[in-house]
Amino acid sequence: MFAPHADKVLDMDLDVLLGPGGSRRAQVEEQVASAMRRHGLTVHLVVLCHGHDGARFETTARLCRALKDLRHTPGVDLAVSYQGGPAPAGLTALLDTRVPVLAGHPLLVEAVSGAPVPGAGKTEHLLSCLASLLRDGGDPERRFVVFLDNDYLVYDPENVFALYAPWALGFATGEVPCVDPRFAGVSFAKGGSLRLAVAPDVAKPAGERTWGFADLLDAALARCVPQAPMVGERLSAGFVPTREALLQTLGPAQFAELESAVEQITKSGGRSSRALSLWLSSRRDHLVEHWLSRFSFLLHGDQGATLAAWAAMELAPGYGLEISFLINALFRPGMHTGRIVNALTLPHAHLPKDEGDNFAMGVEMFTLVQHLLHGMTSRGPEDQAASAPVPVPQRRWVHLSPTKLGYKPVELTWAVPRVPALYPAVTALTAGGVPWRA
Repeated sequence: MFAPHADKVLDMDLDVLLGPGGSRRAQVEEQVASAMRRHGLTVHLVVLCHGHDGARFETTARLCRALKDLRHTPGVDLAVSYQGGPAPAGLTALLDTRVPVLAGHPLLVEAVSGAPVPGAGKTEHLLSCLASLLRDGGDPERRFVVFLDNDYLVYDPENVFALYAPWALGFATGEVPCVDPRFAGVSFAKGGSLRLAVAPDVAKPAGERTWGFADLLDAALARCVPQAPMVGERLSAGFVPTREALLQTLGPAQFAELESAVEQITKSGGRSSRALSLWLSSRRDHLVEHWLSRFSFLLHGDQGATLAAWAAMELAPGYGLEISFLINALFRPGMHTGRIVNALTLPHAHLPKDEGDNFAMGVEMFTLVQHLLHGMTSRGPEDQAASAPVPVPQRRWVHLSPTKLGYKPVELTWAVPRVPALYPAVTALTAGGVPWRA
């Protein structure tokens, strides 16, 4: 396993990309559009819609409306991909007719065994989308695919722009140089947005679009400091409310007042990511652990890559998708030439998730990292059989998880005997001309 070079990972926040408070926003948007025209680039923004309930259909439609201005750039395509058969009328009726719905994906078939890849999870859904895009033709190195979850209550278009803009700005050919040398060679992007859990009686955005972060700031002040003028009224048009830009614009006293108000109606989410990050920061014995610790909110679901890179990855199901994406981008042979943007963007919020103890899950994910270390090279059938996970004895220890009524003991597995196997790359799944199963 090779060691990534020093600038393999590029940490980038919105102030770096757009200037403080978005002061260079219009200029950067024009630069991206120019780069896409010059090189014939295409960006696919795919909103993954899971579930059958109306709340997820509504958040899907609102998110698409929030992202609609990004479609003004030629070459940026927005689509919804529905998992689970034909898209129901409850979803399509809410969407703009200009936003296509990719639905009814046939099951992928493993090229070696002929067994269908199950269509139940996010990773399988993603693989099906990638196979569909590959069938459309075109240079996969000039197509950048960004996958977004559909269940956002608070989300800013700048967050997704930060995932594909560095790729466009850094794209170059032998004859035509890139627009911005800072982003030269970028082929991957991982979202690192802080997750907030918003009080249920506040998180009910009404109207035509997903809330932006500034909307959440206004709601916090209206709830906690009703006499204070709304933040949105004090910001210029196009202002990007990053922490540093807000502090500079509002001043220390008003910023402290705003921060206190936000704390009263939200709590920090992403406990699984933070737990996993703590483990990685305390265990740097392996090269993979060292490099993964560079990324914020490892399990955040927004990531993008060239279609060629996506198609060559061996991805894990479940939350292993995000981790296997990064390990592929960092260490897979043939991919190490592409740089990765760690996009630190505006906070976001999801619909409430019905999960168990998230901290416990984060620690469990650490063991998945260890198992994925051995699965990042392309293998033939014989090698795959030889490297199959061998059950190992379990040892459990107790984590005391905080609840509103005290602590509860939660058993954590020290060694996981069954770790989901990596799926073959899409290029392998679609080999032989029979990528679909009726």
